[in-house]
Amino acid sequence: MRIARLGRAVAEVDGGPEALESIKAEDTRRESFDDVTALAYRVLEETSRRGIPPDPRVFELFYVYLEGTDAELSEAVDMLLPDGEGASLNAVDRLYEEHLALGDKAGRYMEISARAEKELGTLSASLARKSVDDDRFRDTLAKARDGMSILMRPSTARQVIRDMLEVTETYATQNEFFAGELSAAHAQIGMLHDELRELRESAFADHLTGLANRRRFDLVLELEIDARATKGPFSLVMTDVDRFKRVNDQFGHAVGDSVLKQYARLIRQNVQGKDTAARYGGEEFALILPSTEILGARHVAERIRQGLAARNFVVSDTKERLGAVTASFGVAEHREGETAAELIARCDKALYKAKETGRNRVTTAS
Repeated sequence: MRIARLGRAVAEVDGGPEALESIKAEDTRRESFDDVTALAYRVLEETSRRGIPPDPRVFELFYVYLEGTDAELSEAVDMLLPDGEGASLNAVDRLYEEHLALGDKAGRYMEISARAEKELGTLSASLARKSVDDDRFRDTLAKARDGMSILMRPSTARQVIRDMLEVTETYATQNEFFAGELSAAHAQIGMLHDELRELRESAFADHLTGLANRRRFDLVLELEIDARATKGPFSLVMTDVDRFKRVNDQFGHAVGDSVLKQYARLIRQNVQGKDTAARYGGEEFALILPSTEILGARHVAERIRQGLAARNFVVSDTKERLGAVTASFGVAEHREGETAAELIARCDKALYKAKETGRNRVTTAS
């Protein structure tokens, strides 16, 4: 009976139902921490099973893979590192470069990592303090319970209950402070996660058009060549804005940049799924079309060509018309055993032929 009353007193001081919700939230956070730890152990087991030393690159790659939050990376790992066949460090490096590396933005990445490490340190210290507080509170309750079972004098019992009320009030205050620390750390780490994701995306994006940059194009092309045996043929489209120098010379580079951005938007509207649209350099763009044979690639190129030719470009300030803005295209389907350089050379040759024979047309590589 006395123990039951003491339990009710503790519950009342600790906040009743609201305190129970707070405890549930803390349990959820602890479960999340445990999940991360368990995932880290799974990464070590997986890399050991595959015979790969878990250096930082390998660890990060397999952490994201086992976490299952990046479908594109998971598909690439399954394709290039099939289970049961061991793992090629060359393939690991390529996967890391394609999906996780940051190129010339590594300095910014280090700064974000340092901030994340600081927040994790704060969180770790909070968890350590919370663990000590929990142990102290449990010990106090246990001693009170044991003492109550043999107490005879009411005055002594009242003193124990008063002491317990003080302890539980302190514990409730500490819990509230701990929850605030957790919430602040969680919010900050969430912001850092978003910054890091944006940084990774920007490392592979062309700053003017928002399409993939040349670095990403090269990596994706190599991945598609490696995956040809399992995914089948793919095609490459290369396109170049016709007489673009005239636009820059006559209307200025700002107008030229605007034309490139609008052309990039048109290209983006005509690709889908696993297709990669990239700015190859200057006014030249490239499209990698997985699981697409030459006829399908020609269709995509023709649709983009017609879309650009149908547009009327006008300088917004002067309302001056630019005249016809068109593009030429070279299309090539990858041949088995063909290297990236050989495929690009064939496609570029077809593009050159399209320009040589009148521009504003699609030419298939021989």
